[in-house]
Amino acid sequence: MILYLHPDNPEVRKLKQISDRLKDGAIYIFPTDTVYAIIADANSKTAVEKIYSIKKLPKDKPLSLLCRDISMASHFIEYLPNSAYRFMKRMTPGPFTFVLKANKNLPKPSIAHHKDKQIGIRIPDHIYLQELLKIHDSPLTSTSAFSDDEFIIDIDDLESIYGNLVDGIIDGGIVKIELSTMIQIHDDSLELIRAGKGYELIQNDIQHLE
Repeated sequence: MILYLHPDNPEVRKLKQISDRLKDGAIYIFPTDTVYAIIADANSKTAVEKIYSIKKLPKDKPLSLLCRDISMASHFIEYLPNSAYRFMKRMTPGPFTFVLKANKNLPKPSIAHHKDKQIGIRIPDHIYLQELLKIHDSPLTSTSAFSDDEFIIDIDDLESIYGNLVDGIIDGGIVKIELSTMIQIHDDSLELIRAGKGYELIQNDIQHLE
C-alpha cells in the first residue's frame, strides 16, 4: 500500500499512526537521503525478523540503526571520543553511516546474531524520517530496499515487489542510487569503509585523522 505525506510538512497524525504500528511489529519502506529503506522498530523482535526474512539476509548480517540525533545514538555506543563526537555533530543529519562498538543498551533484536557487537548508526537527512523519529521514542532499524542485487528507486516497482510484504510504502518519488558513506570510528581515528554520497564533504577529515 502506497502512502503519501506532505513533502514539506508531513502530517503528524499519519506519522503517529505509523509510529504506533511500528511499535506493534509493522514494517514500512521510507525514502531516505540516499535510497529507499525498509524500516522497523529496533526493539521489535517480530519486525526485525520480518526484515531478515523478506530480504533473505543471513542472521549475522547487521542492520543499520536510525537515530533522531547524536544524543539518541550515544545511548547505544560504548565509547565516543570527543573528536568523533564533534565530527558526527558537524556531519549530521546526513548521508553517513558511522560504525561503532555497541554497548549493552542496544536493542537485542538488532544485535542478537552479531558476533563483534558493531552497529552502523545513521542520522538521515530526510524530512519524513526526521519527523517520524521526533514522534517515535525508540530507534529504528533499517536496510536498503533492493531486489536481485538492484536497488529499487521507483515507487511503483516498490509496490510491485514489496506491496504484499510490508505494511506501507511512503512515496518519496524516484530517488537516485546513492549509497551512504560508511565510516568506522575507532578510539582515536576514522577509517573509511565505503565512499558514497557526501564523501567529498569529509575527505579531508578522514585524511587528517587517519
